[in-house]
Amino acid sequence: MTNKIKKSGYVVAIVGRPNVGKSTLFNRIIGQNRAILSHLPGTTRDILYERVIWNSLEFTLADTAGIEGDTKSILEKDIFLQTQAAIVGADLIIFMADVRTGRQIEDLKAAELIRKLSKPVVLAINKAEGKQYDAIIHEFYKLGLGEPIPISALTGRGIGDILDNIVQQLEQQPQKSIEETQDDKKIIKVAIMGRPNTGKSTLFNQLAKRKLSLVGAIPGTTRDIIKTSVDTGDFKIELTDTAGLRRRGKIDKGIEKFSSLLVIKAVQEADIVLLVIDAEEGILAQDLHIAQIIETEHKGCLLVVNKWDAIEKNPNITAEYDKYIKHKFIFLPWLPAVYISALTGQRVDKITTEILKIWESLNTKIPSKTLNNIIGDAYAKHSPKGRRKPPKIYFTSQVAVNPPTFKLKVNFPEELHFSYLRYLEKAIRARYPLVGTPMKWEIIKSSSADR
Repeated sequence: MTNKIKKSGYVVAIVGRPNVGKSTLFNRIIGQNRAILSHLPGTTRDILYERVIWNSLEFTLADTAGIEGDTKSILEKDIFLQTQAAIVGADLIIFMADVRTGRQIEDLKAAELIRKLSKPVVLAINKAEGKQYDAIIHEFYKLGLGEPIPISALTGRGIGDILDNIVQQLEQQPQKSIEETQDDKKIIKVAIMGRPNTGKSTLFNQLAKRKLSLVGAIPGTTRDIIKTSVDTGDFKIELTDTAGLRRRGKIDKGIEKFSSLLVIKAVQEADIVLLVIDAEEGILAQDLHIAQIIETEHKGCLLVVNKWDAIEKNPNITAEYDKYIKHKFIFLPWLPAVYISALTGQRVDKITTEILKIWESLNTKIPSKTLNNIIGDAYAKHSPKGRRKPPKIYFTSQVAVNPPTFKLKVNFPEELHFSYLRYLEKAIRARYPLVGTPMKWEIIKSSSADR
């Protein structure tokens, strides 16, 4: 009998000086080599994250970037900013130090910041491959972050102890998700996301009908995450305004990288994401990066094209912009868009209507008979080839909503290419458009499979 997995929205961030072994620990815990390993400080460039299950608790592990610096003073500032940004975005910190280099001034400064902000911490002292290092572990008590745990991310020593400690501390924290309000109205959790200065906070205030977020012309005015609820009658929409982060100069670029932690957390906790872009600036790499996180997490999404009032109009402008959006977000063919001005309130009311439509799509349940007819017809028109053996689909069922999740029973699951799943998805969407809604697939081997 297997224990039921407890899902949570908790994020655990690995922080520490460059080259203390953060990426090695990340790879060791998730069991695969996703992070790039190198002896050069600063090799990790982006936030990597992966779900981890330990002792039946699921949480998200994030590998924070080691930030490079040309001088020691710059390095110290970068480490401070790295730690600060990671702390804001995480529920628990794995703070790593290197037993071979000993306790460094950067360790002390980062530890001081962590203590002030009262975040739960697991103190991991890495590269302790031999017992000869155990005698000097005690010097890390002076960091004031609790008991130092000697580990070797390379060999696996102490990893179980680290994970046990993480689970113990996370289970002491209050649960993060609340499904219904006190008056039994369903909550739709909506996160407003986008690059700095696209108008997220102005939109938040328009939707909330009151001035809750500080709005300014300087990117990064919003420093915290602000929430409010909007009553639509049958539902309450819980709006979250995510922090805008500054991007000025080399040091602030360091913080910008760690905005991914906040993005990941906000997306995981949301049902639907409003991805806000600036109509004049267009769709940039950071917009696509956020969209990819939304796709990975299988969340509903609405693209909000803000500052539409500033665009010079012609009879074909909306159709042209629609085409531009489809080209840029080709990996999200189900993504709807609304064109608004958050400043004037123009068409902002359409957003609530679209949220409710997406919510309905997220919770659509397709009857099994109808679903199997759709898949059967698609299979008859175009059957999968397979690399060695042609896979045969025996049965299809919908096993979950939010997002709609479909299970396929196949004789040779390993032969079913992901492109064929896209083909089946198109067949389903021809009957059920599921606007603003992703799909998930579970492929299992049929017990009646041909041998």
